[in-house]
Amino acid sequence: MNQKLRIGLRLRGIDTFDVSKPGNVQGDEQVARGWQKYLLRCDDVESVYLYPSSGLITERLDVLIHFYPYLELDEKVKNFLYLQNAFPNASNPTKWLYPPELHIGTVGVFNQIKSRFDGYLFTSKKLMEACTLGAVIPFATDPELFFPQPSNDYQHPVSFVGNDIRGPLVNQRYFVPALPFGLAIYGNKAWSEPLQKACLGKLPMPDLPKLYSSSLINLNAHIEEHIELDTINLRIYDILACGGFILSDHVDSLQVIFGDSLVCTTGNEDEWAKIVRYLADGEERQKRSQEGRKLVLSDHTYASRVKTLISYLKEVL
Repeated sequence: MNQKLRIGLRLRGIDTFDVSKPGNVQGDEQVARGWQKYLLRCDDVESVYLYPSSGLITERLDVLIHFYPYLELDEKVKNFLYLQNAFPNASNPTKWLYPPELHIGTVGVFNQIKSRFDGYLFTSKKLMEACTLGAVIPFATDPELFFPQPSNDYQHPVSFVGNDIRGPLVNQRYFVPALPFGLAIYGNKAWSEPLQKACLGKLPMPDLPKLYSSSLINLNAHIEEHIELDTINLRIYDILACGGFILSDHVDSLQVIFGDSLVCTTGNEDEWAKIVRYLADGEERQKRSQEGRKLVLSDHTYASRVKTLISYLKEVL
């Protein structure tokens, strides 16, 4: 395909960053806006539009990329799926926010809907291998938004940004051990006790890099399906871009890609001990976080990811 690409991105929700509105801030909107911004800087791209979950599309497009498997298709163009959601298995005790018919795991959902789409994008190689051929486009960061921005307003010993979707076992293992150290949680306030008292509400998007830059330790815990399918969540890239120090659960590719620039924990007593250690060692935190920032800026930005996307689209369209 030699002409410039005209791309649409279809999301479950748009303008979810407004903290005054009900509902969760959507990570897929953050990713989509990152793609849009950097795609529009590419010589091979003519236009990029964001669309809500349904409705008439009047612009001329070459491809419509769906950030959720069940959004309305546009029969006039090629419809591609970015399988960036993680869907719970039936054994997951929380089932998150999805209806019962979707409690079949991410690969199960893909097998259910794969015939709807003309092409596929995946967040990890392991996920692609479990589904079908496509392009692997992991999450990334926008270094023009996420860079060191220390602020006196967010100097927490330990913090976490997210919502209560991981269930009581993960909460007890990875978040409760941080409570004695002054854990601050930013997200919706629908957290169960004892973590509800640590939740300070949703964080305005411009303040997110301030928090990541200022917290001494940024906690991270992946959704179970992300761990199984080796997807590194968005939070990792953004925190590292801000020069933040990360204490995370384990995903196979985490330390392969980022090495010692972050610290992994098995939770519980191990996490408690590591919080004690690293709160007391600012020099070590800084050393690791500086290395992490170098690594994420070298090859894990949206500018890098959209090159992969364009190459794949030009190959298959």
